[in-house]
Amino acid sequence: MKYKHGGNVYRAAKKYNLKPEDFLDFSSNTNPLGPPPDVAEILQNSLPLITSYPEPDCETLKKTGSDFFGVSPEELTFSNGAVELIYLVFQVLHPRVVLIPGPTFREYEIAAHLWKGRVKHFRLSPRKDFRLDIQALTAAARNVELVFLCNPNNPTGKLVPPEVLVPFLDFCRQHSIFVVVDESYLLFHPNWRELSCIPKIEENKNLLVLHSLTKIFGVPGIRVGCGVAHKDTIKQFRKHQIPWRVNAIAQEVAKAGFRSDDYLFRTQQVVAKEKEFLGRELSGVPGLSPYPSEANFLLVRLEAPLTATYLEDELGKRKVLVRNCNNFGFLGEHFIRIAVRKHQDNLFLLEQVKKILGRGGSR
Repeated sequence: MKYKHGGNVYRAAKKYNLKPEDFLDFSSNTNPLGPPPDVAEILQNSLPLITSYPEPDCETLKKTGSDFFGVSPEELTFSNGAVELIYLVFQVLHPRVVLIPGPTFREYEIAAHLWKGRVKHFRLSPRKDFRLDIQALTAAARNVELVFLCNPNNPTGKLVPPEVLVPFLDFCRQHSIFVVVDESYLLFHPNWRELSCIPKIEENKNLLVLHSLTKIFGVPGIRVGCGVAHKDTIKQFRKHQIPWRVNAIAQEVAKAGFRSDDYLFRTQQVVAKEKEFLGRELSGVPGLSPYPSEANFLLVRLEAPLTATYLEDELGKRKVLVRNCNNFGFLGEHFIRIAVRKHQDNLFLLEQVKKILGRGGSR
């Protein structure tokens, strides 16, 4: 099953006969500040790193990560991107029925089909701003073996707070239902520690919390993700992981990111400020309706006859990439997703959008 992701500047470069670096990429939800300050030095001095094997199980990275997340090293595992752990869940658990609220990240469903699992969809309504009805989800979770929750959700940006989510996790634990909470975008939130499900792992062996470090550290070309779970759960997953799965440079970059408290704080401040600005400005453009978001991106509804394919293509011609959401489940030709970038980039995007929509023409 093929699935189009955001952030494919190479495909865009081929389509518009440009270079990948020519584009302003709003289709990829990565850190607008770029990588942490120490990363350039790490890359410049990387030759010794690539002439030896990396630590096979990221032992030093686990210690750094355990300090960051407030867990023990035995409660962490690292991977070649968080997507690797999504597929690992199915490899280890072999669930027959998987509950997935959507629209959401499609790799959950793709992995389920690959491992012959049946997907039970739970539709989030745009009329309710895609908010998750936890009572209805609890009822839908009966007779399933695995639940995926993206929190904040991609592409809607909606976040389920702990006081709402914890009773659902308790229900699933009592009924032996495994839950994966994908917090790949939570670190962009200034209150992420209070909002995270990580504190629940001590009492719940049926819970895995995912984090995509390439997003928050702005290094999607250097793949690294992590999973946080009860030590017995991590031990079970480790039996199925290969050694040397995270390369030496990725391990060093992740360690630098974990140590960059000021960088994380500045990221959260910039994202909050620019998201508010971008949402307000987009709301003032006729035909565009952005949804409130707790993540570092905005889902925008397009009023007919404007379509996502038309706007995506017109912006692409102007060297601006946005995420066409027509291949997300339950979304169609009237939704796009826009990542939050630096102020000058956001101004340029707004300028181009207004030019396109003000010009009229075929949509």
